[in-house]
Amino acid sequence: MEKKFFDILRIVQKNPVFGKTLMCGGMLDEKRMEILYEILYAIDRGEFTDTRNDIFQYGSLIGKKDLLARQIFLCLLILLDEQEQMIRK
Repeated sequence: MEKKFFDILRIVQKNPVFGKTLMCGGMLDEKRMEILYEILYAIDRGEFTDTRNDIFQYGSLIGKKDLLARQIFLCLLILLDEQEQMIRK
């Protein structure tokens, strides 16, 4: 399940049209999409300093019933932890 969410996040990152579709469907708003793109690009570049703060900023924008956004939030934290561990090795 976790891998599938990572794959979805990568699709969103590489295909802005998919992200726009999520926004049009009301699943994600524009502010969260901006933050999501910033987080994914920062993780790809290995810039972890402010990324954790960005992830929590994204999390603070999540509504109570927004299950997709909660899953993305958790996946982002896991992805960041995995990338940080790979760098340390």
